[in-house]
Amino acid sequence: DAVAGGESTLNLAQRLTTALSSENERWAENIITLRKNEKLLTGDVLLASSFVSYIGPFTKPFRIHLMDKVFKPFLEREFTKISDDSGEDYIMPMSSEANPITTLTTPAEVAQWNADYLPADAVSTENGCLVCNSSRWPLIIDPQLQGIKWIKQKESAPERNLQIVRLGQKDLIRKLETALENGHTILIENLGETIDAVLMPVIQRASIKRGTKLFIKLGDKECDFHPDFRLYLHTKLSNPHYPPEIQAETTLINFTVTMAGLEDQLLNLVVEKERPDLAALSNDLVVQQNGFTIKMKQLEDDILSKLASSEGEITENVALIESLEETKRISDDIQQKSELGLKTQQDIFVASEKYRSVANRSSLLFFLMTDLVKIHTFYIYSLAAFQQVFDHGIAISGSPNPASNESEDGDGSVEEVDVVSARCDVLRRNITLCIFNYIRRGLFEVDKLTVATLLTLKILVNDGKMEASEVEFLINGGSCVDPGNMGPLHEWMDENIWKKVKALESMPRFKGIGDSMQSDSDDWGAWFDVEKVEEADIPGEIKDKLNALDRLMLLRAMRPDRLINSLASFVGDTMGKDYISQKPFNMVSTYEETSKRTPVFFVLFAGVDPTPWVESLGKEKGISAENKRFINISMGQGQEAPAEAIVKRFAKEGGWVMLQNCHLMSSWVPRLERLLEVVSGDAHEDFRCFISAEPPPMASMRNMPESLMQSCIKVANEAPSDVQSNLIRAWDNFSPETLEACSKPNEMKACLFSLCWFHAVVCGRRRFGQQGWSRKYSFNTGDLLICANVLQSYLDANPIVPWDDLRYIFGEIMYGGHITDPWDRRTCNTYLQVYQQEGLFNGLELAPGFKSPSPNEMDYDAYIKYAETAMPPESPLLFGLHPNAEIGYLTNSTEKLFFDILAMGGGGDGASGDDTSNVVREVMSSIQERLPEEFEMVTLSLKAKPLLEGPAGPYIVVALQECGRMNALLSEIRTSISDLDKGLKGQLNMSQAMEDLVSAFVLNQWPGRNPFSKCMWEKLAWSSQKNLTSQFADMLLRVEQLSKWTEELETPKCIWLPGLFNPSSYLTAAQQVTARNTGLALDKMTIETHVTDMWNASEVKDYAKDGTYIHGLFIEGARWPRGEEAGDTFEVSGATCTGSLCDSKLKELMPPTPVIYVKSVPIQPQWEASAVGYLRHDPAIYECPVYTTSFRGPTYVFMATLKTKDNAAKWIQRGVALLLSSDS
Repeated sequence: DAVAGGESTLNLAQRLTTALSSENERWAENIITLRKNEKLLTGDVLLASSFVSYIGPFTKPFRIHLMDKVFKPFLEREFTKISDDSGEDYIMPMSSEANPITTLTTPAEVAQWNADYLPADAVSTENGCLVCNSSRWPLIIDPQLQGIKWIKQKESAPERNLQIVRLGQKDLIRKLETALENGHTILIENLGETIDAVLMPVIQRASIKRGTKLFIKLGDKECDFHPDFRLYLHTKLSNPHYPPEIQAETTLINFTVTMAGLEDQLLNLVVEKERPDLAALSNDLVVQQNGFTIKMKQLEDDILSKLASSEGEITENVALIESLEETKRISDDIQQKSELGLKTQQDIFVASEKYRSVANRSSLLFFLMTDLVKIHTFYIYSLAAFQQVFDHGIAISGSPNPASNESEDGDGSVEEVDVVSARCDVLRRNITLCIFNYIRRGLFEVDKLTVATLLTLKILVNDGKMEASEVEFLINGGSCVDPGNMGPLHEWMDENIWKKVKALESMPRFKGIGDSMQSDSDDWGAWFDVEKVEEADIPGEIKDKLNALDRLMLLRAMRPDRLINSLASFVGDTMGKDYISQKPFNMVSTYEETSKRTPVFFVLFAGVDPTPWVESLGKEKGISAENKRFINISMGQGQEAPAEAIVKRFAKEGGWVMLQNCHLMSSWVPRLERLLEVVSGDAHEDFRCFISAEPPPMASMRNMPESLMQSCIKVANEAPSDVQSNLIRAWDNFSPETLEACSKPNEMKACLFSLCWFHAVVCGRRRFGQQGWSRKYSFNTGDLLICANVLQSYLDANPIVPWDDLRYIFGEIMYGGHITDPWDRRTCNTYLQVYQQEGLFNGLELAPGFKSPSPNEMDYDAYIKYAETAMPPESPLLFGLHPNAEIGYLTNSTEKLFFDILAMGGGGDGASGDDTSNVVREVMSSIQERLPEEFEMVTLSLKAKPLLEGPAGPYIVVALQECGRMNALLSEIRTSISDLDKGLKGQLNMSQAMEDLVSAFVLNQWPGRNPFSKCMWEKLAWSSQKNLTSQFADMLLRVEQLSKWTEELETPKCIWLPGLFNPSSYLTAAQQVTARNTGLALDKMTIETHVTDMWNASEVKDYAKDGTYIHGLFIEGARWPRGEEAGDTFEVSGATCTGSLCDSKLKELMPPTPVIYVKSVPIQPQWEASAVGYLRHDPAIYECPVYTTSFRGPTYVFMATLKTKDNAAKWIQRGVALLLSSDS
């Protein structure tokens, strides 16, 4: 028995040794590794702790920067100091390749996260570590909803009893109490930027200990605080700004998808569609490998547990040894399968990588979509919506070529590579076009070319067909500080254009272009004057060196007005005509993309009503108001409850609801968004919700919830804005019966057609910006219809046409009811003076080449045909404007296009954080170096005191006021830059004002120009349209003028009026001085202006009599003649004056004016007092508004009186005005 027992024990021992042999070797290695790691634990844990504490809110590039450039170097420096102090052999207690992920988690845990739908990219894994290791509750920034999907699955175990709630939910507190007491999980989703104060004790973990129990205060009640309680906070906002107390008490974790991470996810989707065999095998292997990793960990733990808990002689424990043998067998089997699976995965990886280009393009497109919100708050999209369009793009590409599926991993033959490459080309093309069409359907007309251009440039850079630096140069433009002598070019080229031309020489293919232009000045001048210069051959040999992008750069520098057309051609040639030519809006195809979960959002524009589109489609689908399955609700006060009831009913029974004018209910719309989210889950398949709203007044304002806009299909179908379309659409509001109903049908036809023309012109004039209307007005079809009713009533009630009454009602009451600016009212009334008069019956010329037809020969349909056939080509002349207005409009459109692209990060590969920081620091350094010192106001006041009672006293008061305003601005600039410098160094918290300052510096924009900016520069400065570089240079000139003025407090003989913060105060001072000299009452005086023959301020040798000389003004819409063209001179109070208003030269948008004599004069009885000054009503005088900038409107300063030989109506229609400042 003893021998048998010994043999049995020996046998069991051998079996035990065999079972543990492989583990023995691995455990031995692990012991060595663990002992080594024990010495490195201090530094690795410190690094991991800093990772958890600080890294969460940031993007992947900045996380890498913090880890590699900040945290690790800091710890290494500190450990090195300890080593130096100890003087002994010292091993740095931190891994050379320290990785917080390995410290915070295990491969098995990561595998489990991936199994729970956490994406497998590096950022998502880091975020998983943060969620699971932070002692503070996680606040997840999750606009693409990938994080919340993982949390829901991770906490889905029955014992966790996950409760998903929102702030404002009625049972929120009750559910929170239950979870706190029982140790369950609470997920608060869709947070805004504030959190209810009642939740703060829970968020702060402000527990109270009584005995062995923990309690927490929730409102006025104390609840048990179970140690297993978990709280997750979640927001869909893409860029939330939380107050410091929220940031301090929670761990902010940025789950926003990264480009690389999304590319990997999209690659899986592409392979799933194109190679479902590979996708299925790959998914099975991933699940298997994750399962193996988890199982191996469990087996290892099981072995150690059994060994540790074994009692008695281990070699006599048969059950244990048999269990270990079974564990060993399973482990070996897993090992073999794992190795085979890894090899198969590698083969699948090689085959999948052939579709990488499709995923790369698609990821680029998604991030372009997410950047569009920087242009307008309506342009916001979700990842879910993107994936639907992405799937549609693959679907319309047809079935994959069978040749690409011949083998599991492919043999790599040339034929196979060509087939897959051709297939990828088709996929890229279709996916790109599908996504662009999806975006374009919701874009305003003004932004469509911007997005198409940005898309084209990004794709070309991403595909390596263009250099990012060249694209960035096109977007940013360039201007040489010291361009040198222009030579013969000064005869036709503006100085600002020369600076841009010389800046081009920094690009390799433009070397020597300045010299080339000077040597071939006539040829270049002829090229510059060509109307469609983009189609003309470039002079000289340089044309052979330039590619399409180079030509765009050249036009950007010299003829920006033609760049819009050039960009359209460039996009069409590069991407295809589908990116420029858009098919008419199709409601049927839009409906096919909708579902019960996807509302349709219509953007409302003047003259566009989406209701008929929905109603007609509904009738085709058997859904109408007649069968009570379609209900249209115009939202307003008291309509909230009926709207919610209809949504709930139709979601249950099926039906379409249309909620109109939701912009009027902006406080209720978030409730609608939540209601739609709740009911759409199990809604009837026929349920659809259509929403309409006007866009906010400013692109950066929000009047719709972000989450609602993300989930909607957006439709922005603007009506054509050309005069012909406006005219035909206006006439179409009436019928033959309208004309026949009037007792004077001929007069009715002529007057109504003229009224429609007037409506078309005043609506179309808006596209010329502030030169068209100095403020924005919402002229609409309702104005036209009411005016038509008034016209018919007055024609019926009067024996002859009451022109004066009609013009007054139309111009002062109906259309004039919208107008708030007196100068715009004058323009409106001038149009009516021209269009509504007796000449209508005798072929009155409504526009050059377009006469009013004879009503005797025309019926209703004939007027439509006449408008379609006789209308001249669209041009500013139809509006009474100069052709330069079109050039100015196109130039401004170009600048806006590139500014919007720059605001979205540029068209290249995007500036990195380091590049942005360098730009900001360079701008800060440049400003600080050149920033003048503030004026010594105490010294100036003492110097001014004895002079204030003198004849120049009013001027001295102005000088002191100007110095005080300049000091306030200089002080703010100095302080804000100093604060920003400290913020960038980490010495101060970065405030919103600092962030706005950084954004302005990157965009080269004067800080505070954005109305929502917290910077104070704009509020303390003067009105300007210039960029940061130009306006700062302008400020230095202003300081220089003030410095010269205040040296001896001697009033300048000729003041640079645009250089003053408050130019009106100087003109008032001139009147005060004149009033004192002449003894006239100040309130009985005003000013008039006379243009002198002096073009340079240095020509002024004496002070002006009864007034002052001013210089530095520009004129828009006309010009002032020089030399012989100005005609004879004449004297006005000793000032030699000459000339009168004349037509602008082509492409000369804002020519300068000569020195202007501003004379103080007594008010004459025949002059009419008005809000803008005293109107002379003199046919030889054009009463010209003077504005600070081309923005006009609120920048009005005073009224100038300019000589004219033409009828003043001509200059009024052209929008002629004097400006104190140009835009560049």
